Amino acid sequence: MSNNWQPSQVENKIGINFKHDQTLRLALIHPSYAKQIHEPEINNQRLEFLGEIILNLVVVDYLFWNFSHFQIGKIKALRDKITETERLTKLWYDLQLGEAYPFLGLKEERHRLKVKQQNPFEKAFKALVGAIYIDRGFSQARNWLHKYLIVPLLQRYLKADLEHSASDKQLQLLGETLLDGVVTDYLYRQILYVNPSKLKPLAKKLTSKDSQSKYLKQLSPSAWAEIAPESNKPKSFKILLAEIYLHFNSSNTKSGFRQTSSYFAKHFLDDDEIMQRAIALLLKDGKPQKWIIHKVMGYPSNKYNQGREKFYELMSKPD
Repeated sequence: MSNNWQPSQVENKIGINFKHDQTLRLALIHPSYAKQIHEPEINNQRLEFLGEIILNLVVVDYLFWNFSHFQIGKIKALRDKITETERLTKLWYDLQLGEAYPFLGLKEERHRLKVKQQNPFEKAFKALVGAIYIDRGFSQARNWLHKYLIVPLLQRYLKADLEHSASDKQLQLLGETLLDGVVTDYLYRQILYVNPSKLKPLAKKLTSKDSQSKYLKQLSPSAWAEIAPESNKPKSFKILLAEIYLHFNSSNTKSGFRQTSSYFAKHFLDDDEIMQRAIALLLKDGKPQKWIIHKVMGYPSNKYNQGREKFYELMSKPD
């Protein structure tokens, strides 16, 4: 890895100082560079996986609050337009990060890479969003995306003093995006070091219709009354999750997503069950038990025996 790289070279361009510059560095390590330095697992793919979801959530959240007068089809079209590959790549270059992308091992010239679909610059942009979120929180990531991506595109279309009135379809879209957000946030933080190719099947399971039906049944009337005492529990889990977010957001817009994510994990998820599924996928993929205990389960060498006991406890439970 280059010893000449300084975090400030990127921080000055993006207007954010990182508390932990290793998180920023990780966001800038393309898999090609990781292979080049013989550390193939240390790359920006996990942050890209997280950042893509956070990006979508910030965009949908902005559209929900500022464009409730739009039909749902138009809101979705706007979301897709804002997050398209060409736009994200252009912003990456507008921030002067294209030629300054430090840890890119691909030999093809950058101007040729720039015009490709799924190019490394779009992926690095999403990884950067994920890194800002992990290092500075949702509010800072949201503010940054508003400033550099969303407001420059949509400011002129805003209507002053327009009353906000969201439809059920808009609540459904917000809840759907939130569900992706809280699940991805949970998996990123709980299932360490695991590649997105293994996290995505877990995310798909946790956001499935069957899982949503189970979540609805799990939330007691008394628990729902703490969120919305004057209304009945919605029949759609996506709308329910949107209402939970709006409840927390109403008291503190900076911590609304964090509180929603914590609430979701506490009320609807089983840590052991999800870790068991992750381990089963990794064993099937040929990952060694010792690596899983150390890296994925997070047990250091001096607590390896404790980790091994937990490993066998998890894997002896019925699936």
